[in-house]
Amino acid sequence: MPEYLSHSDYVNSKRRQVVETAQAMLDGQLCYLIGSRRLSALRHEVDIANSDADFLIFVGIDSDTDALPLGEVRRHWSAEALAKLEPEIQSAEAWAAKVGSEACRSLIARFAEQEAG
Repeated sequence: MPEYLSHSDYVNSKRRQVVETAQAMLDGQLCYLIGSRRLSALRHEVDIANSDADFLIFVGIDSDTDALPLGEVRRHWSAEALAKLEPEIQSAEAWAAKVGSEACRSLIARFAEQEAG
């Protein structure tokens, strides 16, 4: 018989993913653009208000950069097209890091504290 997570356990597992993602972004192990896409998607899984200010930062970054090819989708793009977009991607990454780093720290403080408590 399969084991199922309780709602609380599920939410806690998603909150751990939020902390891991935000920490990886701050540590330079995950770019802010991809991390923002992950955090934007996770916000619906962690029992917070839709208007949560920290998550809205990442929703905004995701929305403003959703046309940029990141991650696996890049393999479907030509090298020439990617080269043309690279300056825009780098600029967007710098902007995302600037506006997202404080929200990363806030999410870590909020959700890591809940895990410890």
